Amino acid sequence: MSLTIDELGRVLVQWTVGFAFIYGVIWKVAPKLSKIEERYRATFADNLFNIPFLPVLCYTAIVGSASLGASVESRWAETTPESTAFLIMYMSKNIMRSVSSIALGDSKPGIWLIHIHHIVSVICFGSGLILGRLHFFGVLDGVCEVSVIFLNFKLLWRDFALKQNYIYVINLHILAFTWFLTRIILFPIWIFIYLYDTYYYPEISIESVSRMEYFIYPITTLAIWAMSVKWFVPLMKEVKRTWTGNSYGDCNRNSYGNSNGSSNGLKNGKEN
Repeated sequence: MSLTIDELGRVLVQWTVGFAFIYGVIWKVAPKLSKIEERYRATFADNLFNIPFLPVLCYTAIVGSASLGASVESRWAETTPESTAFLIMYMSKNIMRSVSSIALGDSKPGIWLIHIHHIVSVICFGSGLILGRLHFFGVLDGVCEVSVIFLNFKLLWRDFALKQNYIYVINLHILAFTWFLTRIILFPIWIFIYLYDTYYYPEISIESVSRMEYFIYPITTLAIWAMSVKWFVPLMKEVKRTWTGNSYGDCNRNSYGNSNGSSNGLKNGKEN
């Protein structure tokens, strides 16, 4: 299934406005939920928004990639309702967060890089929705959002200033495991499948897409993989501190560590 430009525009407006309304309500009530600094209010609201959003997004990514991964034809030229839903939700969330971060004066370091990532995502996934192809590679990338569920829990633990206990430590280990599985391991598998298809089935793969599509997908995936490897190092340092009985630490607010820029990230394992 493919969408015309007009259809895609209408769908994105509907979803983005809906997300913006929900986010606005959360942002409004955020100070009543936690005594968080005003400069972190937008990020805190986004972490709360992610509680129901991320599981739904991950479900569509997992089901979509499982349904489309069986053959080279389905990987490059077919779509499913789940893959379409994932791309629309992902794009709408990115548009909403970029606009809201500018409107609310979100000044966390690295915000410009998040905006660049959002623009590239909209270009990639928007072309996939209009042309009705390459959905598999979009949703397979999206499986990495599973790790963000546990990162989001870690960040909310920090936002509510809760004392770190065994629940925090268990979540931290699950975060490290899912981060390794759905990012450090998954992205090279993504690249292997992509190159395998283009080498053995060029008429179905590389010859059926534009040069822009052919290059921007793997370049984006490699960039996310490199950043994921970088962020995995401080994450594992924090995990190891729990093994030695040292203080656990928190995520640093001055970096970010997920694929869609929806949460702050991992650096030195300590709070500023």
